[in-house]
Amino acid sequence: MERIFETIIVGAGPGGLTAGRYLDDALILEQKEEIGLPVQCAEGLAKKFLDQLNIQPDPNWISATIDNTQIVLPNGKVINFRIKEGNYVLDRINFEKFLASQCRAKIQLQKRVIEVEKKDGLWQVKPQTGQVFKSKYLIGADGPFSIVRRKVFQEKVAVYPCIEYLVEVEKEVDCSTMKIYFDQERFPLGYAWIFPKSKNTANIGLGSEGKKNLGPQFKDFMEKTVKKELGSYKLLKNLSGIVPWEKRPIKLVKDNALLVGDAGAMVDPISGGGIGNAMIAGEKAAKSILSKNIDSYPSKIKFLSCFNKNLFSAQRILYSFDNSTLNEIGEILEKVGGNIFYFKKFSNLFSFLSKPNLRKNLFKFLKLFLIYRNYEQAK
Repeated sequence: MERIFETIIVGAGPGGLTAGRYLDDALILEQKEEIGLPVQCAEGLAKKFLDQLNIQPDPNWISATIDNTQIVLPNGKVINFRIKEGNYVLDRINFEKFLASQCRAKIQLQKRVIEVEKKDGLWQVKPQTGQVFKSKYLIGADGPFSIVRRKVFQEKVAVYPCIEYLVEVEKEVDCSTMKIYFDQERFPLGYAWIFPKSKNTANIGLGSEGKKNLGPQFKDFMEKTVKKELGSYKLLKNLSGIVPWEKRPIKLVKDNALLVGDAGAMVDPISGGGIGNAMIAGEKAAKSILSKNIDSYPSKIKFLSCFNKNLFSAQRILYSFDNSTLNEIGEILEKVGGNIFYFKKFSNLFSFLSKPNLRKNLFKFLKLFLIYRNYEQAK
């Protein structure tokens, strides 16, 4: 007798595997040969997402525990942001294998899906191997170029490339600090980063919406910044990938099909991070199926940063500042010990009047202030 699954999940990344934790009568189809490979990610994850999913941190899949983020401005000034709740840099291969071990759903690897259609009330999903799998529900968790999104939702999303390598460096890396570099001349509409993996390795990369060929920018960053800070280096592994950078929410439910993670363009509008959002979406998608109320799915995840319209506005404002403006922000923050919460008080914004570039952008900062205040109050 032909097997009909309740749910087919296309994609075994963090979103698909998390959905599979909750669904017994489900099949995950994944094109990879091995769970977790290849890694195309900076591997950062906020602790709050693990807490929401009742997942206990495990040294087997955590490379570094982060309690400080350094923002490096174009003139080299460094602003420290202490992180109360904590962040992690994952060993993503072991992390995804851990998620797979928690799955109730059956997983089949080397099943690249090439066709999806609805027939006689069921989803028919065909991988390149020729079989046809059938289900009542369908979850697309298959990344930025999702076939489920393209075939079922007819939605296109904007993407931009990131170039990243696992890098071995000469000097010791601070494993409690991740570094973000803003420079609109070197990385227009983006930023560069150093995420520690061990005492002598780090994920180092950059993304720039304003550049298609990132090779020259990456080489410049490695030679002029990384070598200066961390000494000689060796590129160990290419981790480059694509980020869906859509500036609008897209449709997530249609005909018993749901999108999660990068397939639904669920990246943070400010940082571009997406692992945590994908996992929360996977959980909510699965629970919506279990409750037979999939139309409730979008409302269950609307609190995620990727659906906050104000944060998209904040993104546009932040990336509109030129280097002179960014440097003047750093001068003010330096005077107050790098305390970003200095700007929580409306009256402190008037310190901007002493700086010519900040004075020109005062109304933008007022809007940012209101967005930030409303976002904090809504948490």
